[in-house]
Amino acid sequence: MEASKTTSKTSSLKALLVRAWRERWTDLQWGIHIKSVVPRGVSGDVYNLSDCILQQATLGAGAAPGALSYLRHSLAAHLVSYAAVLERIARLDAHTKPHCLAGLLRFVQNALPLATSRGALEEAHLAFAIRAIVRWLLVALHHALIQPTPRQIPDLRESPAVTLNALFENDFLVAMLYLAKQDDHEQYNEIIKKCQEIKSLVLLDPQCKPETPIEDTLQKLCFLELDQFCPLQEVTEPITYCIQALLAIELLANPNAETQVLINELLMMKRLKRYSTPRLYCELMRASLIALNDVSGSPSKQSIWGAFTFLKVPQIIHQLHSVLTVDDKIEHSADIVEAFEQLLQYAPLLDVLDSKCSCNCVQSLLEGLNKLSLVSDHHMTYFSQKREATNPRLQKIEATGLQGSIPTFIMRAEPTLAGILKTMSADFMKIQDALYSMLCQVLSGNSLEVILAVATVEGKLKQFVSKLIKFNECSLQISGDVGKASQSRGMLFDISFLILCAIVQQYGAEAVLDEGGDSFFEQWVRDCMVEKGVPKSPDQMLHKCDLAKVDVLLRQLNSPDYDFKSSQMKCHDLCINVCGAIKEVLFAWEQGSLTATDVKRILDALRQKMASLAVCASAWLCSYMHIVHQDALLKPMNMVQQFLTPLTEMESAQSDNFKERSVLMFQIIRKMQYDVHPPTASKTKILTLSHSIISRQPIAEHLQAVWQGVRDRGWLHIESTHVFESLLNTGGPVWFVSNIVREIMRFRYQGDLARAIDLAFALFHLNIEQCTQALLLQVLPQYLYNSHQSEELVAPQECVLAKLCVYCIYSTLEFSNTKQSSSNSKKRSRFEDVEDIEALCPTNKVRRLNDNTAESSTLFANTLPLQSGQKTIILKEPLQSALQDMFKIFSQLAGRDGEVSPQTQFIFRFLVYIVQCGQDRARVVLQGMPSELVPMLVKSVPESFTTGLLLRLYDLGTVAGRKATARDLCILRNMQLRPK
Repeated sequence: MEASKTTSKTSSLKALLVRAWRERWTDLQWGIHIKSVVPRGVSGDVYNLSDCILQQATLGAGAAPGALSYLRHSLAAHLVSYAAVLERIARLDAHTKPHCLAGLLRFVQNALPLATSRGALEEAHLAFAIRAIVRWLLVALHHALIQPTPRQIPDLRESPAVTLNALFENDFLVAMLYLAKQDDHEQYNEIIKKCQEIKSLVLLDPQCKPETPIEDTLQKLCFLELDQFCPLQEVTEPITYCIQALLAIELLANPNAETQVLINELLMMKRLKRYSTPRLYCELMRASLIALNDVSGSPSKQSIWGAFTFLKVPQIIHQLHSVLTVDDKIEHSADIVEAFEQLLQYAPLLDVLDSKCSCNCVQSLLEGLNKLSLVSDHHMTYFSQKREATNPRLQKIEATGLQGSIPTFIMRAEPTLAGILKTMSADFMKIQDALYSMLCQVLSGNSLEVILAVATVEGKLKQFVSKLIKFNECSLQISGDVGKASQSRGMLFDISFLILCAIVQQYGAEAVLDEGGDSFFEQWVRDCMVEKGVPKSPDQMLHKCDLAKVDVLLRQLNSPDYDFKSSQMKCHDLCINVCGAIKEVLFAWEQGSLTATDVKRILDALRQKMASLAVCASAWLCSYMHIVHQDALLKPMNMVQQFLTPLTEMESAQSDNFKERSVLMFQIIRKMQYDVHPPTASKTKILTLSHSIISRQPIAEHLQAVWQGVRDRGWLHIESTHVFESLLNTGGPVWFVSNIVREIMRFRYQGDLARAIDLAFALFHLNIEQCTQALLLQVLPQYLYNSHQSEELVAPQECVLAKLCVYCIYSTLEFSNTKQSSSNSKKRSRFEDVEDIEALCPTNKVRRLNDNTAESSTLFANTLPLQSGQKTIILKEPLQSALQDMFKIFSQLAGRDGEVSPQTQFIFRFLVYIVQCGQDRARVVLQGMPSELVPMLVKSVPESFTTGLLLRLYDLGTVAGRKATARDLCILRNMQLRPK
């Protein structure tokens, strides 16, 4: 608009106002005549209409009622904006005209509750106008308190107080004021200073304060924070099923994980579930006890879960306490005390577990926490007495069996492990005999399992393995070294080799061995050891053999008087060349040169002399079984089985602890045999198979059967965990996720659905990144687009599916930011691509290629780091691309001309859960959200939105984020002000 034209229009408006005042026009007459000056579709703000009217209204000693009525009519007819009117009033200094000020105060009191914005140009200014009018009201109140108020106009004190109180009853006005504060904190500090001045006046002279209480409003203005005036809705779940299942998955996938990994996951669960700190501690202890009760029939699993429960859980709680508690100077933690009060409510679980473990589990947990100064002696006595009062039989429980109670045995193993590590730090030449005796004692009973369990939960497993490898290297026989020293070294090599093999089989080579290690054992594992999903070439093993040494070994095997302990051949030479020898024996048997009796005699001699040779021979046989034709499997399979036949009396009578070593040898060979040739279903109980499915059912029916058992129990059976891992490995993430979601959607009641999504969420942690990607990109679009499946998107199923998606997104976000910083990150899944996506295509290029919403990028900060202590949370691939694709789908579905459909409701519930579950992390996930998505949803389902939700959907630290928030708030406001 040209300046001359604007001036001309403004002059016409002023002339029209003079005429209206002189002729005493009514509101209706004003509305008719103003149309001749302000054309249709043009805002009067362009010509300063509100300024002209207010100048006319404040010419005299009092505010002209007629002019103010014209202003009200102009607001109602959208000729002027509330932003322009409020800003102009805030600039008026009418304190010298008390009657005029009183009239303006009454006008603001009536107009402010109706304030809104009708256009994009007004939205950005309305927040500043509300901030300005609030300051103007405070100035008016402050002036009225320090100046004597004329008796005929008492509104000078009451009206500002009433208006300010009413402002905090209007969520829209408070939200806009909060936006203005976020835009300019220095300007808002003027409001805070004026509030403090008014507080001081009221304290000095209580008689001068207005009759309307104003103290609470002043306090709210001083501390205008989002969580104060618009807190998130707290939803407390009476029962949770997630943490026990999550722990079962984590200890299966990575039992040697650093404590910090578990800490991060538990803190994530606290945010997702909105747990209080005592509830988190209680759920952690209850989940551990449930799992310990589940594995009470399996000594090996009982050892790891016992060590986790009574050693690891107190350490986890101690670290959580240091993160969640500000004041750590007190002698005990009140949160932990409250957690034990909650734990004692699960009396049936405690009664069963105390009986199975032959102990007072609550007291054992308290002792671990007391050592860390988290509970006092008084609390130990109090809870022990309270527990015994509920179960008097606790005092009569006696330790059964040789091992005694589980906590006692675990606690005794802790110093034993420390002693072993200390002994292994000494000089090999001085301690080899003592070390051999010590390792033989470790092999007795289930001592090795308990030692490994304690080493695992304390993070000392790699240290134990590295020391064993060092002594295994030192014990390699030297040519020409015979006699007792040679025998000692040979037996030490044998037992250390077996223990190392058992550890690698249980935990995986990448979890316990250093990458690129050059010791004999590490090279043998890389080249020869049969591992799940890592086939080895039998021909490559044979290439390492020396034909001359193979011939010598064959002659010695056929000699009944030969003793390997006095051999001139080194131990590692025997292990390498036994592959060639066993191949010759097998081929000779197949060609008829040897009888079955001859083969049995040779194999018995082989395992009797050195158990490690039987393991090495079985490794070649199992690898050979991988590539041989089905018709030729019988003989190599029988040879492996011969190594597993029970010991003869002569073998059992050997004095060099052969019986203990043979037990470990049987376990190692059986595991290798099952890796290449799984047993029938009736034999699967002998050994847990985490990578094979032995069932005559289709895998979909197999999944349904296992899922039904888990669903009915409400917690994840440890054996079922292995089955689910097998199903994921077999069917792949898309098949696995789609079938689990299908099972969830069959439920109809809230309790069943809550239990189902907790268990499903935990199961997806078998491979959370791949399962989340499958859920967002494959499974979810089917429910949104497929007409048959979209029929299932009704309440409460739609809420459950949205919550499951949100849970997986935040868990993947935490995992992607944790795995690279953790030295013991999870093992790489076989579903992950060998090439890293970011290496092939940098993240910024991926974002450019996939992003067609240029406006959305300015709604959030450029880098979006989130400081949490010393941790920065950043959205990474592949989650970033998955979220971008998902938001594109949401925009297409939400933009159907205001149509309200199940898909619309689902998208809304998804955004709600993103905000509720993510809290400060929500802006990281929402950074790829298109700018038009929320306005379309607000127009479709305005009754579902709240100002608190809208204030949390954008990054208010950016200008574009604040503008988008103001736009959406005004859209919601206008929808609410529509006639019913």
